Amino acid sequence: MRVLRVTPPDVITVTDGAGTVARCAVDGVFEGRLVAEVLERESRPRLRPEIVVYQGAAKGTKLDGLIERLAELGVAEVWTFDSERAVARWDSNKIDKLNDRWRTIARSAAKQSRNPFFLKATAGLSWKEALERIDREPFAVTLWEEASLPLRTALEQADRVAVVVGPEGGFSREEAESLADAGAPLLSLGPQILRTENAALVATSALLYHYGLIG
Repeated sequence: MRVLRVTPPDVITVTDGAGTVARCAVDGVFEGRLVAEVLERESRPRLRPEIVVYQGAAKGTKLDGLIERLAELGVAEVWTFDSERAVARWDSNKIDKLNDRWRTIARSAAKQSRNPFFLKATAGLSWKEALERIDREPFAVTLWEEASLPLRTALEQADRVAVVVGPEGGFSREEAESLADAGAPLLSLGPQILRTENAALVATSALLYHYGLIG
């Protein structure tokens, strides 16, 4: 109504963020609400494998941009967690605000990219909670700057792939070993040291390309 100036008899596309997509004919705008008639609808499956990112907490608004880009790429979930070298420390009030803001960002990015699924972004996992979740993932990998095995050599077919990215200060050796013990082997993106928000984006793009979902 505000940006596209949609009016009858325009046809728009609507999604519930869970895979249902409908073509709708606009009837009009009444009391600030757009009313439309559903012409047809379909349920689209999520692309496989589902990509999930476990992201170390980062300061400022660094993760806002990352959430937006990962949502556009079709990532299913982002879980942020605390760790030994994390610069950012979030209290419960901050976590609530981040979750609300990221939900808005993810919805907007889905609309822009015409993604029928909304990314789920959650802040505030403790290190223990993150480790437990990662241990339950069917297939997970950890990016670590001291790893020698390239990411591409360890990928395998799966319905869900989780990639774990450390905070601005990286993982300590003890944390890295804990992740490896949890079933997320330590892998490298190459000799360059990337910023945490860039590492997550590069890794996700590499995964999508490897599994034939982009490119």
